[in-house]
Amino acid sequence: MMETRMAILKKKSADWKVRVDESVLQFLAENICTNVRRLEGALMRVATFASLAGESVTVENVAHLLRDLIREEASRQVSIDAIQRAVAEHYDMRLADMTSRRRPASIAFPRQVAMYLSRSLTKGSLMEIGEAFGGRDHGTVIHACKKVQAELVQAPGLKETLARIESQLRR
Repeated sequence: MMETRMAILKKKSADWKVRVDESVLQFLAENICTNVRRLEGALMRVATFASLAGESVTVENVAHLLRDLIREEASRQVSIDAIQRAVAEHYDMRLADMTSRRRPASIAFPRQVAMYLSRSLTKGSLMEIGEAFGGRDHGTVIHACKKVQAELVQAPGLKETLARIESQLRR
């Protein structure tokens, strides 16, 4: 997702003929995650500031300029608990199964999906994610992420499932 946001920002800055430093684009891509419209709006603010101020735009300037937008984005950050609830609901399983020791495929794969989403949508470390899933270690989280990544290649419907769960979480 990060690569997509960077590509959008680079394309828009080229289309608008705005010269923005790569580090500023990186900052925008990391902090504005909800949708493309907000991302474009943030870039437009930066471009306007750059043209009016007549000075080079730094990450510090952008952080100050977009502080309200960044604060709002941070409040929309997704939690591991919310991911567990959404995945359990989607796969029609009990929330308690996310942290249980049971390992039938009907429980293990949704749990791996939840770990994968936790890794990609939160800033939680491997240890924190593992802890949230019943005290599992970081290796289990890594395995889950690799397993879901491999399944994405083989099962085309999984990508839509992940997108649906993610959009539900962002609402």
